[in-house]
Amino acid sequence: MRTEFTRQRRNLMSNYGQNALIQLIAASAVGFILAYAMYIIILVIAPNQQIEVNGMLEKVTFSNAISPYVALQPFKEFLHRPWTVLTYAWVHSGFWALLTGMMWLYCFGSVIQSLVGFKEIIPMFLFSSIIGGLVFISVSAIWPNMGGNQMILGALPATMGFALGAITLAPKFRFYLGDRLAIPLWVVLAIFLGLNLLTLSNGNITTLVVCLSSALVGFGYIKLLQNGYKPGAWLYGSGNKIQHWFAPAEFNAKNPKRRTEAFKKMQQTKTASPEESIDMLLDKINQKGYDSLTKEEKDMLMNASKER
Repeated sequence: MRTEFTRQRRNLMSNYGQNALIQLIAASAVGFILAYAMYIIILVIAPNQQIEVNGMLEKVTFSNAISPYVALQPFKEFLHRPWTVLTYAWVHSGFWALLTGMMWLYCFGSVIQSLVGFKEIIPMFLFSSIIGGLVFISVSAIWPNMGGNQMILGALPATMGFALGAITLAPKFRFYLGDRLAIPLWVVLAIFLGLNLLTLSNGNITTLVVCLSSALVGFGYIKLLQNGYKPGAWLYGSGNKIQHWFAPAEFNAKNPKRRTEAFKKMQQTKTASPEESIDMLLDKINQKGYDSLTKEEKDMLMNASKER
């Protein structure tokens, strides 16, 4: 029997703080908007809409006005713009690239987020994109004349990491599109790889190196999680420390009595309804995974599924 839960009182953005995928998509959209805003400004202020490139005047385009300053590039160019290893994954060359990239990112990322929690998503994205970029830079230092596009933009490498990570974590996972229609994860992965290999097979070795490296990072990240390690714990640990600096005194860990009293008052003033209790359990699964539930919580979830 397949269990389904429907949240009637929440929309996509109501749980934004615990949906790392939506946070990544929003950050990528902001990066896209900022990059094209700068491009429009250059178009306006550039005399005759031309820009000097390698001592020659060329027509202003996104690839010569913006990409050199945010895109991942080989070793020689990286030495002059080392920040590009951090920026290339957040900027896309066009709206269609952004849209399709975020759809695939959400597709594979939702599998990982639902099974191991939202706190592993952003660290996995950062590790996949940064380590994949560093491997490419190292290879380009050894092999400076490798073929393919010399500037890489977008979240495709990190998405490759999510794709291989998802199939490693749950090879039998299925996407349910209805009561009778279910698509295995490996079929979705095959479609994704097939569409992208058509592009990567055209001598684009640079992108292939980054994507392959990022995919291996995603595989390694999931293997570490399965062995009990938390490679991304430092990221949220640092965020919690910063948050505690600005938290009210009653919620500070150094004041357990005030914190206990505050939570008691909250419990006295608000009693959760059955639907709210189920929502809280679903939030816990989203954050920490199904295995984090106690036996009583699992029984409550199963009873609720039988009633619906």
